[in-house]
Amino acid sequence: MPAYNAAKYIDQTLESILNQTYEEIEIIIVNDGSKDDTARVLEKYADRGNIQVLHTENRGQCAAANTAFRHSHGEYIKFFDADDVMNPTHIEAQMTRVLERPGCIASCQVQRFYNDDLSAPVYEPLANWKDLPPLQWLIIDHGKGLSMMGACMFMIHRSFLEQSGLWNESLSLLNDYEFSPRFLLLAKEVLYTPDAVLYYRSGLSNSLSRGIGRARLVSAYTALELTESRLLKIADSDAVRSALAQSWHAWLSQFYLDEMDLYRKAAKHLRELGKYPDLYFQQRASRIRKMLGWKNHKRITRILNRIKKRFSR
Repeated sequence: MPAYNAAKYIDQTLESILNQTYEEIEIIIVNDGSKDDTARVLEKYADRGNIQVLHTENRGQCAAANTAFRHSHGEYIKFFDADDVMNPTHIEAQMTRVLERPGCIASCQVQRFYNDDLSAPVYEPLANWKDLPPLQWLIIDHGKGLSMMGACMFMIHRSFLEQSGLWNESLSLLNDYEFSPRFLLLAKEVLYTPDAVLYYRSGLSNSLSRGIGRARLVSAYTALELTESRLLKIADSDAVRSALAQSWHAWLSQFYLDEMDLYRKAAKHLRELGKYPDLYFQQRASRIRKMLGWKNHKRITRILNRIKKRFSR
């Protein structure tokens, strides 16, 4: 578990792990140079025999996760975020599945919760909430598997990680998108485990995906490019190309205006993949955004924000 400025949430996260029905768990937490009270909060867990706390300089989530893995001893590994929560049967349910089906990886159900209110999580079933071969799990429903690939969803045999390689420490955004397919594609099957629920805390102002700048957008582009290359080598099919195109479409608007060199390179990837419509935009964009087109919408939004900022001084 990497932890950076997680003092507000890490108690709740750790309690959800300590209250698991499966008891044989070692917990390795890497305090990644936090500037808040994370270190102080973790002090009270220092006497727990199954918890190891490591304090490092700030090197990012990927480096912290790799450090935790290298200090682990378990045959099965679960990466977990310091602000998420798991239900009490989560680990037992996933362990039951992977022990019954050697060579497979267990996934879980994901429910988002907002405003720190765990009493009303959002239940949105996905097409890959069933047992599937890894590639099919990733590309199902035009790539919705690719859009939900947090490594904390999975119970992974250690050998898969040793074979696939660990987290890419050069990445700071879409790092899961690049990391998870590498180990998933080594499995015989991805096993859906409905009794394992991950409660994903959403809407945090200081989360990794917020505050996008040049370095993070480069990271996103790199992750998209690496995963595209990997999947096309496995199966250069219409289904794979369509799924990858949806990922590029989703990030094209992020690159536009902010980093035009990345926008042009991303657009080139889309052209080379083929003519696949932006399905997510068609289904989820607001009426105004559809009327204006996403480019005009972003230009106008940028101008309005500048005006607002100018007059708020």
